[in-house]
Amino acid sequence: MKQSIIIIFLLSLWACKKDADSYGIANIYMPQALNVSGGINANYAVPTGTDSSTYNYSIDASTGKLNIILGVAQASTYKSEGYSVNIVTDADTIALLKFNSILDNTTILMPASLYTLPASVSVPAGQSAATFSLGLDIEQLKSSEYEGKKLALAVKIQSTGKFAVASNAAVTIVIVDVDALVIGPSKDISAQYLKNTSTPFTVAGMHSGGRWGTLTDWSANTAAKSHDGFGGYASDEGGTIDMESGWGSPAIHNGKIWQTTGSALPAGTYTLDVSDLDWQGTKDPAYIVVAPGLDTIPDYADIAGNTSIHYTLFSAPKITFTLTEETKVTVGFAVNYVQDEQGFKIYSVKLMNYPKHL
Repeated sequence: MKQSIIIIFLLSLWACKKDADSYGIANIYMPQALNVSGGINANYAVPTGTDSSTYNYSIDASTGKLNIILGVAQASTYKSEGYSVNIVTDADTIALLKFNSILDNTTILMPASLYTLPASVSVPAGQSAATFSLGLDIEQLKSSEYEGKKLALAVKIQSTGKFAVASNAAVTIVIVDVDALVIGPSKDISAQYLKNTSTPFTVAGMHSGGRWGTLTDWSANTAAKSHDGFGGYASDEGGTIDMESGWGSPAIHNGKIWQTTGSALPAGTYTLDVSDLDWQGTKDPAYIVVAPGLDTIPDYADIAGNTSIHYTLFSAPKITFTLTEETKVTVGFAVNYVQDEQGFKIYSVKLMNYPKHL
């Protein structure tokens, strides 16, 4: 009896030694279904980062394709003899996610005409993982039809051999943010080119009343300095860029606040983002302005229809613009408050660049 136990024990040791580097359940899975959210969901955002270490796609200029990186892997250290999976899509999954409001109204099913996928992927013996690409046609992606949209596609793997697919990691929900790809991802360069851009803004002087002041690093015309020579700043909520008329304050006709970048911006695509604001009952049109090559912004009456500048209303507080050569740029705000009781408070001004875009 003792001899039999010893023989079994020795055989067990031999088997353990033989498979010492092989353990776990050898299921197949998609790493992208788990890695981004830590298993909370299967969403795979594209783009997912802002620099070369985090891009999850590559661009093939020769074919006009944007290739989103996907993959398959085996979940153990089993020295596999190799395996294959089929690659399919599942429109019903996207429809269900939209029906349950898990995907918002800006998200639509990625049309089949936009993408290519391999029908299958094979992993050779001795390897545990392989990558494949979801290829998107760049010109179609840049179509106005997809502007402001997110495109969703459920990519699913199916086993063709003896190794099972892990059911909780068999599907990756690829969600492509079209705008972020076409003009982004963005990089905040505000601190590099502008000064005094966020709450609490600093001031060069304050009105005796203690609320109104004049901003450092920004210029303001006489109309904007509507409080006995002070203006453009209010101490409200920790200190904001501000122009206000009514509620005891004087009217502001052709009030302007502006700042020129400290150095020239390289050729490229940019966004001036002033969305962090409180738009206080503005009744007369108020403008956010980008003026390339100028050291000020035009007067209020010279903004609408001016093709030498870029401008928008405070109701849509972002301006995306492209420079074809190195240029200094002036950014600012212009109002003509004729009607009573209106104004704005700005909490931050951001200048964004898009170092990698389509």
